[in-house]
Amino acid sequence: MSKELIEKISPEAIEPMMTRTRDKTWQAINKIASLIKPGMSEKEAIKMANQYLAQQGVKKFWHQTHIRFGCNTIYSFNDPYLENSVLKIDDIFFIDIGPIWENIEGDCGKTFIVGDVTDEQKKITQDVKNIFDKVQDFWRLQKVTGKELHDYAQKIVIEADYLLNPAYVKGHRLSEFSHKLYTSEKLFDLDFNPAGERWVLEIHICSKDLKFGAFYEDILH
Repeated sequence: MSKELIEKISPEAIEPMMTRTRDKTWQAINKIASLIKPGMSEKEAIKMANQYLAQQGVKKFWHQTHIRFGCNTIYSFNDPYLENSVLKIDDIFFIDIGPIWENIEGDCGKTFIVGDVTDEQKKITQDVKNIFDKVQDFWRLQKVTGKELHDYAQKIVIEADYLLNPAYVKGHRLSEFSHKLYTSEKLFDLDFNPAGERWVLEIHICSKDLKFGAFYEDILH
């Protein structure tokens, strides 16, 4: 399939996707994070997040809400949820939501900490955003293919002493619902330079001992 077909999008979708939809999604992420408290289970947090999003007018999602606590932050959306996974007083967690606002897909993810976490957990929370920014800057400046973007992400993650994990977190299209009408191709699999305002960059890193991880996700722009 050609780049033109893979990156096709309704012209009316781009402006709201990059402004109102993105802003609403980030606002929801931060609000949900403030409502997550120690003692809450992952499943309780997901139920609360979905209830909050429904109150904001979200009627459907393009992907399920994902919230991971503590040692489960090494897992992502394809991994099963474990029973009785509870947020500790001092802990790390991430949120990944995919709400649809007025038929436009939103998708953002971020890592948070609560209480007096370890220095390593504080560091990975900051590092995942720094790595995201470096990868996005490399895309902006070098006009690389998606595959080259993956290789660069892998390189700087290794240099930062983390694992880029899991292998299936590769980024994806975003558009009016549903982007799968255009393509299911993944960002890191592309053999062309991806256009802005079309593709979501996902960075999921884990400590080398796999005790915890961190996630950050936003649209390339």
